[in-house]
Amino acid sequence: EVGGPPRLEAGGMSPENLAVIHEVYEAMNRRDVAALEKLADLYPDYEWRNGTDMPESQLRVGRETTIGYVRDLFNTFDQTHTTIREVIDCGDAGAIFMVRHRVRGAVSGAEVERDEVHFWRTVDGRIAGLDEFLTLEEAREAASGA
Repeated sequence: EVGGPPRLEAGGMSPENLAVIHEVYEAMNRRDVAALEKLADLYPDYEWRNGTDMPESQLRVGRETTIGYVRDLFNTFDQTHTTIREVIDCGDAGAIFMVRHRVRGAVSGAEVERDEVHFWRTVDGRIAGLDEFLTLEEAREAASGA
């Protein structure tokens, strides 16, 4: 069910990790860089790989580069909102979040909606990173290889 609790697997992602991920999306929706910096301090080796179809698609590692990317996004888009459509627990590997982004270009004023599939990776029970995909199949493949 969209918006409902995730389908949990035995030994899957902890409720605490799920709460942190929800907190990230909520802080992004509020454009709350200070809250994101506090979360980044808890996960100093956090990795974020944006989608391969995006400009400057790359792996960003650590607080400075991930927060810098957030600031760039907020400068590019004067409105951003992400809706979580579904969460699929992938066991020890992490969880897949199917999301819809709505953004408005800061200069152009153009509004765009985009669906993405986010695979939040966990290592040893801790959030390790976020990989963005266009399809659920790509995210499931990443999860099965994690």
